[in-house]
Amino acid sequence: MNSLRQRITGGRVWSILARPAATAVLVVAAVILMAPVLSFVEVRALDELLLRMPPQPIDPRIEVIDIGEDSTAYEYLRAPQDTGDGRLEIPRLAYAKAARLLSRWGAKVIVFDLMFKRRSPHEDAEVAEAFREAGNVVVAAATKTKPGAVGFEPPVKPLDEAVWAAGSPAAHQPNETVRSIPLVVRDRDSGQEYLALSLLAFQCFMGAKPSDMQLSEGRWLLTAERKVPLLSGERIYLLPSGEGSGGRKRQGSAIAGVEIVRGSNVEEVPGLKTWNTLLINWAGRRGMIEPHLLSEVLAISDDAQGRELFGGKAVIIGRMDWDTHWTAVGAMPGPQVQANALYTLISGKFIRPMAPWSYLALLAAFAVATAVGVHRFRGWRSIGVALVLTVVAVVLARQLLVQRGTWMYLMYCELGVLVSWGVTTASESDKVTALLARFVPSFLGAPQAPRLGEVRTMDASILFSDIRGYTSTAEQLSAHDTLTMLNIYHSAVEDIITNHGGTIVKTPGDAILAVFWQERRGVNHATCALEAGRGILADLSTSAQAWEAAGVGLDIGVGINAGSVAIGLVGKTHLEPTVIGDPVNVAQRLEELTKTLGYPLIFSESVRVHLPEEVEVVDLDEVTLRGRKTPIKIYGVAGPEGFSQLSEQGVDHADRERTNES
Repeated sequence: MNSLRQRITGGRVWSILARPAATAVLVVAAVILMAPVLSFVEVRALDELLLRMPPQPIDPRIEVIDIGEDSTAYEYLRAPQDTGDGRLEIPRLAYAKAARLLSRWGAKVIVFDLMFKRRSPHEDAEVAEAFREAGNVVVAAATKTKPGAVGFEPPVKPLDEAVWAAGSPAAHQPNETVRSIPLVVRDRDSGQEYLALSLLAFQCFMGAKPSDMQLSEGRWLLTAERKVPLLSGERIYLLPSGEGSGGRKRQGSAIAGVEIVRGSNVEEVPGLKTWNTLLINWAGRRGMIEPHLLSEVLAISDDAQGRELFGGKAVIIGRMDWDTHWTAVGAMPGPQVQANALYTLISGKFIRPMAPWSYLALLAAFAVATAVGVHRFRGWRSIGVALVLTVVAVVLARQLLVQRGTWMYLMYCELGVLVSWGVTTASESDKVTALLARFVPSFLGAPQAPRLGEVRTMDASILFSDIRGYTSTAEQLSAHDTLTMLNIYHSAVEDIITNHGGTIVKTPGDAILAVFWQERRGVNHATCALEAGRGILADLSTSAQAWEAAGVGLDIGVGINAGSVAIGLVGKTHLEPTVIGDPVNVAQRLEELTKTLGYPLIFSESVRVHLPEEVEVVDLDEVTLRGRKTPIKIYGVAGPEGFSQLSEQGVDHADRERTNES
């Protein structure tokens, strides 16, 4: 971009973008193209908002029990059993005793965030009996893949038949950070639904049944007289189970959970499976409950103490040492993730995403606010407007989340601010540039043009024209009428000069100083200047009509010269564009000669050498101009424009000397 206007605004592109229709198209296209990026950044922004929410205590009706790492603490129940991987497993009779004690103490639901996939023939029957007696035990099962479908791996048969329900503890998200939990996973091939562990725990806690559920996919789930808002369903990807397609055994064990396809170790489940998720309203790291140790719970002998600790509560039992997830509020063990999900369901403090129509409403509101601010505070202050509106959006988003549980989409606010700021700033700049272009000649934007404060030289042709008898004309007309007549004349001359590739530098009174510096349509600048001069004289009869109607005549002279000139701005605070050099002075003196030599257009030898051969010129001899020592050859143009000719006697030497002396 070489022109001054392009350097200021980026050219005509910005002026196009500044139009309302173009702005609307730009915004819609930006939203569509940036949707994946916006979604990613949006959930990160939600993480930051959740992390900075005021700490709140988790519902006191929820307790967590950690089974711990020390298996020797349970040796009195049964000798520890080797799991085959070098670790010792807690005897299952510990879970049976825990279920009986918690049931006796009045726990409303007992949740085992543990998967009983391996059989234990000597203990399963007794554990199943304890679960059956309690009647309110919910255990974790594994959601897995089968070829072309979602599968479910329940606990071993004796336990599966004895528990109140088995649900999926899956808490994985495509971006590998737990923000929500899938409450309902449905296999659309078979129609089978699998409920989340926390949802089953909530239903049992509220006295509802697993079948007591109405689901509007991606909108809400109604159970236990509570309407739970859900995120939209999306395509899900599951880690493959131990059995691959074609019955081939895969390396590694089956993994419960939902994850996005990443690499060759996973496969997409064909068909669109619904994943209805609940945004977890995290109590926060500082608000999490302190877990009880299972060995200490089993050692409680006072039923009154047990009822005080666990009566009327939901109790979640699991391991805190290895089942760790990265959540929106930091690292957290699986049982505490389930506790937060259950807390969200029991408390009814749901996080509700904004309605779809609100996306564009937010974008439009912040775009309008930004446009108004930029119009009022321009320049560097407009950046401050954008920053202030960004802070306002963050504060508003935090307040809506804290007070109403509404997830406001910050990125749409920011997109509205950025797009509106860019377009409005460009629009303002375009207005300033359009105004500036009326005062700054376009030659300042040429490739060899100077920057502000610089002076450069260039080869150019200078055209100087003046109205003859202007002083007497101004005497006959009022100042208002004189200015009106000058505007008519200057408008016509400006069009002719512009059409021939030149630009007007100054208009001192009735005179016009124009410069031609570039080739136009294959014609050099000297020829362009000469054609412009001839065009001005040819249009004289039309321009003179308005003057004659006012009772005065219009007669002009044109002088043209070529050479090396300096271009730049003159002044300190009041800058004025100018062209300086001897060729400019010569052009002015040539125009003065038109008054005495009878030719309305005179040019120098420096112009003639650039003219094509077909241009017919008239040699006006050699003259010494006023104020100069070196004589120059001057010429006129013969043609059909009706130029006056030299008298039959020609221009004698005496006349030229008198002209020089004047």
